[in-house]
Amino acid sequence: MPEFFDPTPQARARLDKVVADIPGIQQTLVAKDPQLTRPDRGAHQQQIAGSKVLLEIAETLPDALVGLGIFRRDAAAAANRVGIGRLSTGLGCPHAQTDPDFLGLMVAFLGPNGRRYDFITINDPTSPTRTPEEFIALLKATADSAGSSGLLASQTKLLLGLAHHAGVRAPAIATHVLGQTLRTARSTTAYQQYWTGIVRARDVLGKFTFVPASDHGAAAVERSNDYFSQEWKARQSAGPLVFTLRWIPFLSEDKTPLTDLTAPWAQDHSVAVGTVTFPRIDPDATVAKLTALLASEMGANPGHWDEMPDGPRADLPATEFTAARALVYRKSQDGRGALPEEAYASFFSSGEIGPALAAELIRRYNEKRAAGHNVPSIGPLPAV
Repeated sequence: MPEFFDPTPQARARLDKVVADIPGIQQTLVAKDPQLTRPDRGAHQQQIAGSKVLLEIAETLPDALVGLGIFRRDAAAAANRVGIGRLSTGLGCPHAQTDPDFLGLMVAFLGPNGRRYDFITINDPTSPTRTPEEFIALLKATADSAGSSGLLASQTKLLLGLAHHAGVRAPAIATHVLGQTLRTARSTTAYQQYWTGIVRARDVLGKFTFVPASDHGAAAVERSNDYFSQEWKARQSAGPLVFTLRWIPFLSEDKTPLTDLTAPWAQDHSVAVGTVTFPRIDPDATVAKLTALLASEMGANPGHWDEMPDGPRADLPATEFTAARALVYRKSQDGRGALPEEAYASFFSSGEIGPALAAELIRRYNEKRAAGHNVPSIGPLPAV
């Protein structure tokens, strides 16, 4: 059985110190990028798409997941299958979507117990770094490169930033990250496979992966700076986009490494545990625009997860790296003033945006547009 992360007060204090630089990273992004006029996400700032998502749990589940959080098939669980999904690029600043970068997929649901469950993924089976300290160094380096004129200048500043913030580990991190991000530069679609970080389910560690349930072929859209947004819009306008949700349990350090997080996991033993669907929408409808804004303004966190079926939720996830990410997301959302969860909790049961929430989303959107801040490309909405 793998060893779970249960931090001592000293270990927790060290993690808090590691993530304390997040507000500074957000301020660096604002200072360097003219399209950011206020603190925003430290990563995944640029939204490709956002909409309602639907969850269907598989009839048969592995023992580790049965009855855990949203993995239930009773009547109470069936009423909580509406969620919110968001596609994004990886950097904390706007750029051409087809530049080398990660793509991110986030889907969030509310369980029958009233708790949030978030799946936060990137389009690569490995982590960009091995440790929390290296992760923060990478965020600092990417912030240093914000606002660069052109791809070459941006990558040069990224490499210089890594050398400054990561020291002797900079070459290894740079080589790995540049290899990861080429996946996006070569891709013809954002509808591709995504992987979560490591989570605990009872006494099992594992990852989830989202696998497109149909072909990867691109929609007929001209390749441009917002290519993935336009391509996703064309796909979702034509019909639903369906992902098979698969669970990859830990096998061994050799096949599913817990130490070197930059090494991929074997996944030929993965099992299907559900489907996640982005339903067909009319992207020009007001409700679709408001839902896209909700995806942009809300927060998410890899710590939104139950490791055990009963009792209180753990304060931090059961691996050190995921615990650090949970703290990073908390800091980032505090710094950018993410929409409070209670403001949109009703969406998870009704799938609708009420007048008060709509007014707040429109207010935030129009205020940011007026200030020249980068916002989702959905066109004008009325002032309130």
